[in-house]
Amino acid sequence: MRQLQAGLAKVNDLNEPSSLAVVDQGGNLVAFARSDNAGFGTTDVAINKAYTAAAFKSATADLYAEAQPGGEIFGISNAGGVRPFVIFGGGVPIMRGRNCVGAVGVSGGPIVADLAISRAMADALYPLAQVPTT
Repeated sequence: MRQLQAGLAKVNDLNEPSSLAVVDQGGNLVAFARSDNAGFGTTDVAINKAYTAAAFKSATADLYAEAQPGGEIFGISNAGGVRPFVIFGGGVPIMRGRNCVGAVGVSGGPIVADLAISRAMADALYPLAQVPTT
């Protein structure tokens, strides 16, 4: 898949071993890759970031502030469900108009690297889609 190829190319450019996930609009995993030397814990975190981005139709980095005490979604990190929600950067929804058609998630590097890799993946998946910049 071209989004995984783009993501792995960015992983190599940044030299940040990472796991990369793509989910559909329902949060179901449709593609996954893990670069050499990516930690085993990055697998679930990447998938969970993509799942969270699809569920909230929002970049995971944008959820952090509202998930703090007093925020609208405080406690969401502890909410039950199929997968835990992740509220730090690296998950990006893919939007076509007001519809979420899927999401990508990246885990492995510092958040700034995860954001750059997830953006590269989203751009490769739907170059003309509305993709959050955070």
